[in-house]
Amino acid sequence: MGTATVGTVTVTTVLLAAGGSDRFALDEAARNRARGRDGWPAEPELTRVVVDRFTDVVGRVVAAGGLDTEARRETEIAVGTLYGMARVGEVMHEQLDEAGPKWLAPEMFVYYSPHSLVSAAAVAHGLGGAATTLLGRDGGMQALLHAVRRLTTGQADTVLVGAYEALTPFADAALDRLGVPHHAQFGDVAAVLLGREAAGAAGDRHRLSVARGVASGRALPDVLDAAGVAPAAVADVRLCGATVAVQQAARAEFGAAFPRARTWVGGASSPAAGPLRALAEAVTPPGTATAEAETVSAETETVSAEVAAAGRAVVVVAGRPGAWDVVLVR
Repeated sequence: MGTATVGTVTVTTVLLAAGGSDRFALDEAARNRARGRDGWPAEPELTRVVVDRFTDVVGRVVAAGGLDTEARRETEIAVGTLYGMARVGEVMHEQLDEAGPKWLAPEMFVYYSPHSLVSAAAVAHGLGGAATTLLGRDGGMQALLHAVRRLTTGQADTVLVGAYEALTPFADAALDRLGVPHHAQFGDVAAVLLGREAAGAAGDRHRLSVARGVASGRALPDVLDAAGVAPAAVADVRLCGATVAVQQAARAEFGAAFPRARTWVGGASSPAAGPLRALAEAVTPPGTATAEAETVSAETETVSAEVAAAGRAVVVVAGRPGAWDVVLVR
């Protein structure tokens, strides 16, 4: 673990021990929502699918990180999401409005809170440290920053950082109107395990560096130098900003800084899930995804292969032009 200062930018580096992600289709869920009352009974099953997929990914990442039972008891979890479990709230309000409270399925209440999914995963895998859920367009990045702060201040030794998303047709239309890049045809779950870097750490583990407030692409070479990343090794620049305009501004800035790298936008169900999915893909060897997760686009598969071959990735989370949050993995 280390910290370096580049002008007004602070670059913080921690250990990235493992990562994992999964993707699942939402076509059937959309059809059930369109059926109205006839589709209500299917909603609890989908809700459990989201919870189970996230819990499974967390388990794989914890196992890959080599955490024993004692270490798990002290491991914290921080998760970001844009829409949370609001799909449950949508159905509950629809049922109350059209049919009254007798139609509410009791099991729906268990998964109403956006934190319910996080709690279920933590309990299932014995993660006994603090658990936090952050909501909003930049929920994933905020969860990552929260984890880095906990590590660098010595309040935690290991933090599992995750993200999840399963947008509804209503959320799809709302984000379209706001100009926020997203995909509503599939759901995403992703997680990475961060730790305080110790002497003699395993050589095959990655390092993750976070730089906040990068003013422009021109400042990025100095940031990379402080993080120990060679510009020529950068193969993938992923943009996970909140709106199309912000992403395109970042693309122009950082595409110019890395003309040989693939600079691209999107690839996740929401801007909250994007950073964590990109990080998980950068450290997960090709071929480890489940059959259901193979719905990922050909472009994403190609980029992931390039990242694995180069051993480098740059993930840009654009808060706003002139104040980029940059995450580097090597």
